[in-house]
Amino acid sequence: MDTSLMPSENAEVVRRAHEALNSGDMDALVALCDKEFRLDMSDRVFNPAVYEGHDGIRRFYSEVRDVWESYVWEPEQLIEAGPDVVALLVSTGRGRGSGVEVERETAIVWSVREGRATRMRFFRHRDEALRASGLDGDREPASPTNGA
Repeated sequence: MDTSLMPSENAEVVRRAHEALNSGDMDALVALCDKEFRLDMSDRVFNPAVYEGHDGIRRFYSEVRDVWESYVWEPEQLIEAGPDVVALLVSTGRGRGSGVEVERETAIVWSVREGRATRMRFFRHRDEALRASGLDGDREPASPTNGA
């Protein structure tokens, strides 16, 4: 087996976090996150905000569900940057009530310490997430992601 394609522990935490987030399993997501978790969505165009702790995770997801019938943050690549993992995403959603559909490329930088996510920072632009993580965009993914 080619271990260079094996996900690191940090990338695996991020993969599982996206799986929980996309399935709406907030208990599973909270279990992966430190009690002092910080969810920074301040780069959003609408309703920029920062959410703190496990209650913040649940409040964030509730707000998303109020606006979106469905919303998915699907990782295309997970790129390690020290203890952080940059998730390059395709975000898709369908508006609740309006039915409007969106699809865009975004990114999230996850900080993982001792097997637990401590911070998640959303970026509308992938290049900004890579720069914030000290990467120049030429890095290979930590692990291939194919939704499996």
